[in-house]
Amino acid sequence: MKNNLPLIIFIASSLLFALIFSSCTKDPDNPGNTIQQGDSIIEINAVYGSIPNAGSRFLQIRYNNVINAPINLTITFHLKDGQQHDIPIAISAGHKNLQKWGNGNYLNIWEHNDDNYDSTSTPQPPAPVIDDSWDVDFIAIKSVTCPDKTYGFKVLTGLDEWTTFYHPTDVITSVSFISNNDTIMLSDYALDAGITIRRNNPPGYNFYFFNSQFFMFTAPENYSFQPGTTMDIPILVYHWNGRNLGSQPDDREAASNGSTLKLNITKVTDKFYDATFSGKIWSSRQQDTLFISNGVIQNALLPVKQ
Repeated sequence: MKNNLPLIIFIASSLLFALIFSSCTKDPDNPGNTIQQGDSIIEINAVYGSIPNAGSRFLQIRYNNVINAPINLTITFHLKDGQQHDIPIAISAGHKNLQKWGNGNYLNIWEHNDDNYDSTSTPQPPAPVIDDSWDVDFIAIKSVTCPDKTYGFKVLTGLDEWTTFYHPTDVITSVSFISNNDTIMLSDYALDAGITIRRNNPPGYNFYFFNSQFFMFTAPENYSFQPGTTMDIPILVYHWNGRNLGSQPDDREAASNGSTLKLNITKVTDKFYDATFSGKIWSSRQQDTLFISNGVIQNALLPVKQ
């Protein structure tokens, strides 16, 4: 009987080769172009430009998901003199830097600029290396792959529109209170709701929420940030019905300010805190004294240092 083992090995090897490369597509004009294909499609694009009045340029990778796997890209910089430079980029697993894209939609943003060098290699210096002297005509994603082969990628150009967006499942931060006859309720994802800053000089805390629709400052004192702590709040301002209401923060108006507001920290976890607040405010900002009651802050991000 004729030995068919070499033929069987050849067929098996061919099938294995086909399986390995069936998860990618390649540009026939340039075999180095690899866009991974998969069942779960991630839309992705790359943007390169300048920051107005800042004198620096940036590279952004935008995509519509957050995944627990690294993403590897090659970005080709096409220069106006005809040169091309391939820049490797590695986005770490779990990368999450969400930016609003309107109507509750978000995109995940990886950015490399003069102040943010995301290392893709060890040891340093970090990569990618982008020369600011390049006269860039345009950039393009040459390849994009991921170790998790269930994911595929659709590269968007400037003419394409996003068809799907990321919708966070993050914790919601909320602030609610009653001011005289008005009930104010504000909320947003914690990642966008605002920030609490621990001041150094003078010591204390500044609370900024919902693009400063609501903010307040503590008296200058070294408060501990833990359950049971009570803080004096001389300044509270909120935006409602087209007006800014609350105490007057300007120094020249300080003589007309008055507040009995107090904030109580009720809960602190490893990431968030809850608090309550109430009291009276009178100032030159409004004619009538404001009686603040039922003030509640829930799931706010912990303070950051100034």
